[in-house]
Amino acid sequence: MLLTLSITGPFFAVIAFGFFAAKRGWMPDGAVRSLNVFVFNFAMPALVIRALAGQDIIAALTGPMVPVWILAGAVTFGLAMLAMRILCGGGLAEMAVSGQAATIGNIGFLGLPLMLAAFGDRAAAPMAVVLVLDLTIFIPLCIGLLEWSSGKGASWRLVVTVAKGVIFNPFVLAIVGGTLLSLAGGKLPQAGENLLNFLGDAAGATALFSLGVQLAARRVEGEARAISLMIVMKLFVHPLAVLTAATLFGLDAARTAVLVVVASLPIAGNVFVVAERYGIFIQQLSAAILLSTTAGVVTVSLALMWAGL
Repeated sequence: MLLTLSITGPFFAVIAFGFFAAKRGWMPDGAVRSLNVFVFNFAMPALVIRALAGQDIIAALTGPMVPVWILAGAVTFGLAMLAMRILCGGGLAEMAVSGQAATIGNIGFLGLPLMLAAFGDRAAAPMAVVLVLDLTIFIPLCIGLLEWSSGKGASWRLVVTVAKGVIFNPFVLAIVGGTLLSLAGGKLPQAGENLLNFLGDAAGATALFSLGVQLAARRVEGEARAISLMIVMKLFVHPLAVLTAATLFGLDAARTAVLVVVASLPIAGNVFVVAERYGIFIQQLSAAILLSTTAGVVTVSLALMWAGL
């Protein structure tokens, strides 16, 4: 337990520092956006490339982790939609947002640095699988359902917009870059390695501090039943679904542990971005992100302890 807390404690402490700084008024307008530009476009991609350089990503993307994550995500997405309909009386739009909240964890700002710190570079390949599948399947699925619920139906313009967002996503580009570097032997000129190390080392603390600042702007408002449903689905149902799917497909214990801990991450902020664009569940989702991140201190720690850390 002490080892687990030594891993998770500093991460959530930095989130708390960002939260405190925002509440004290130390972060001026535009500060978060500036931090996120650095984290999302430069620091995190460097961290991804560096971690993937020595991994066999092709094998990971063609192995059992892919059907495990797809099956678990599909089951969780469907259960969240059904529960939102039955328990909260939500329409298709609310059901879609609930499904996305239940399956998309905060990988970019919390998961990547935490998983690499906990599991080392062996977490890189599973994280690449998760990022690719989330960006190409589950997020577009939610957007498509929201478009359908608005009465517009599917359109080629929507397909092109989503596809461009996926292809030019900095994390996807970093995965491609890391894969190419791995195939080339994983070596860069010393100056290139120094640059990746310099940027990558800054990614974790900056991302976590920024996450804390963003959480400070969120409020606990909205229907308690819907908020609780999204939190329970993300923090408990999704990890259980991943564990079940991994058992069904015979995934090895090491990669199962990584995927289960990834599934236990709190709700991602980009779920709110999608919901806000369509004006759906804004208050409820904002509260669910804040509360799931707070509860994640416990649930992620428990998942890591289960994984043997």
